[in-house]
Amino acid sequence: MSSSQAMATLRQLRTDIERYELLRNLQQNNAGMFFRLLFQHTEELLPYVYTPTVGQACQEYCKRGFATRGLYLSATDKGRMLQKLRAWPQQGISLAVVTDGERILGLGDLGVGGMGISEGKALL
Repeated sequence: MSSSQAMATLRQLRTDIERYELLRNLQQNNAGMFFRLLFQHTEELLPYVYTPTVGQACQEYCKRGFATRGLYLSATDKGRMLQKLRAWPQQGISLAVVTDGERILGLGDLGVGGMGISEGKALL
């Protein structure tokens, strides 16, 4: 699929959440194309990879079955956090977005569903 085909497909979708899902899938399956589109069409695509669409996506995160690209650490991991970080498949990470998941975009505590906010912030 070419960049122009991907943008045409995106523009034909009916809802912003569908565009969010298409872009998420593209990032997962063809990261080069995803970032090329994001750089070439930044102003058009930012509302779908971050606010306002990411708020709806986070509210529906678990229901829609989004695969996370983030690492969850909790108080129950006390004493094992370094071990979890070392076990993470991606190493050499240059950016981390850390949150307690409360009061996300004024939506309240979304729990693990708030991961999309951190993923969106990382794209910014």
